[in-house]
Amino acid sequence: MNLRKAQARLKKIADQISKNKQLDDIDTEFLDKAFTEIYNGEDANAALGVKAKKGERKGKHDRDTKKRLQYFYPWLATATAKVKKGGLGMSDKNAVAIIAKQLPHIQIETVARYWRQAKKTQQETFKIKTD
Repeated sequence: MNLRKAQARLKKIADQISKNKQLDDIDTEFLDKAFTEIYNGEDANAALGVKAKKGERKGKHDRDTKKRLQYFYPWLATATAKVKKGGLGMSDKNAVAIIAKQLPHIQIETVARYWRQAKKTQQETFKIKTD
């Protein structure tokens, strides 16, 4: 199970416990095993399945930033598209600088890296048609 799924599972279990709902057998067995491992001196993050890999971030701030950036990608695509295609014809550098100003807690280089990665995986999926 990857880190995000493990975090979601723990959140679901915490919600059930806070509402005094009965846990299903799989979750009860998981918690029993995890608490036993923690009691025996194992790493709690590893026992609960939320140990991050080297370089992997697991905090709420990182998740929220990536969600916010998902909303900026369409704007970046439009801003960097050629004017002939209905875009603004801006350079990647200028468009990323504008977005970075909207997210002051992120460095410009980070936004640029995320945008380069997004351009590799995402194709242009929209066309503007005139009447």
